Amino acid sequence: MVLRKHTSEQAKTGTSQNQYSDKLLENLPRLSDLLKREPIQVEKLVAEAIRTKGVRKILSELDKVLKGLGDVALDLLSSLAIGRHVLIMGPVGVGKTTLAETIAEILAIADPPYIEVACHSHMTATELTGDIDIAVALQAGLDHPLAFIPGPLVLAHGRILILDEINRLNPYSQAALLQALQEHYVYIRGFRIRSDFLVIATSNPAEYSGVYELSEALADRMKVIEINYPDREVLRGILEWKSNALLEHLGVKVPDFLVELTTNFVTLLVQDSNIEVGPSIRSAIFALANAMSRAWLEGREPSINDLKVELVENMVSTIRGNFSSEQEKKEYLLKKFDEALIIAKRSYKR
Repeated sequence: MVLRKHTSEQAKTGTSQNQYSDKLLENLPRLSDLLKREPIQVEKLVAEAIRTKGVRKILSELDKVLKGLGDVALDLLSSLAIGRHVLIMGPVGVGKTTLAETIAEILAIADPPYIEVACHSHMTATELTGDIDIAVALQAGLDHPLAFIPGPLVLAHGRILILDEINRLNPYSQAALLQALQEHYVYIRGFRIRSDFLVIATSNPAEYSGVYELSEALADRMKVIEINYPDREVLRGILEWKSNALLEHLGVKVPDFLVELTTNFVTLLVQDSNIEVGPSIRSAIFALANAMSRAWLEGREPSINDLKVELVENMVSTIRGNFSSEQEKKEYLLKKFDEALIIAKRSYKR
């Protein structure tokens, strides 16, 4: 009886797995359907979404996630509404990718609203376009759901395609992207698949390692929007808001003085002309949160030294300049922290 029960349970599990597999296969795109695709004017979908939601509401929703980027968002929306691809440039940690994702989510022109690709230097053109599995095609036919492996350039049809760190794409992958932008078709082993999408790409400055220069033809098809470091008051607000959001479930809040001190520290680094690659705001937020979390774990109040340690550890891998060694960079950061501390103490005495 036990054996029979066990066999029965196995049969039920096997049936359930088969049903799941069948459902999964049904949802996979077939090559024959992709070849019949109709053109989609994505800019019309964007314009309609803007009309329906209203610019004020879109900016209000964005402000819940990112502050101080209203003008940048308007620039982004005005470009998408006329079918212009966008390239957001700026240093690490200023919110480029979050801006792209949030705008795509708010517009919600499709389900899912966007396809995202984390670009890297070893990415092949096939990873972007997709490919045909020859073994499956020979055995089960070209139209079997597993015979065609669609890439993001195919999946993005009728959507927004977010290309994170686009300047990490090598020239061959850039060429595959350019062809799709020029012709609105993706070519895979002789098959031509329609694909209409709008790109929101992000890019780090050229001085970062592991990046390629975008081809002139590709860059010409994109509106370049720059995000710089926010001004001091906006920066302070972002640091306070984001770090406290990370700590909310711990029931602790960052003291105003530590926020002020971190703001001074980041500002001093940004203003230093000897720094080639500036500080990451994201790293500064996590440094604040980590300092608070460490103190929470030990059941004590956070100290200035807690923050000092976290800021140096978080920033040493992000900033770049004329340093002969990592130790020299650490000493530089410690010196800047001490300068920031003096400024913070002066402002609090007033």
